[in-house]
Amino acid sequence: MKFRKKPVVVEAVRWFKMGDHPDVSYQCWINTVCKNCDNSFIPHGWIATREGGHIVCPGDWIITGVNGEHYPCKPDIFEKTYEEVKDERP
Repeated sequence: MKFRKKPVVVEAVRWFKMGDHPDVSYQCWINTVCKNCDNSFIPHGWIATREGGHIVCPGDWIITGVNGEHYPCKPDIFEKTYEEVKDERP
């Protein structure tokens, strides 16, 4: 069986630094490299989700889900999954 994801409009904000999204809190590990982006952890953030906490790399998208929850999404996955809504009329 195959299934198609239902078309749902979500809100998303691109995160680059602290202050870009209120649910991202600062997390800093000195002299440690992020396994997701190979950069220093110093400019990274942390977000609590229903599945547990997640590291937020600069450039990640923070998506507001259908129940108001927030979670990070890597830019390449975001581009494959979402497209910008130009006209919000039904």
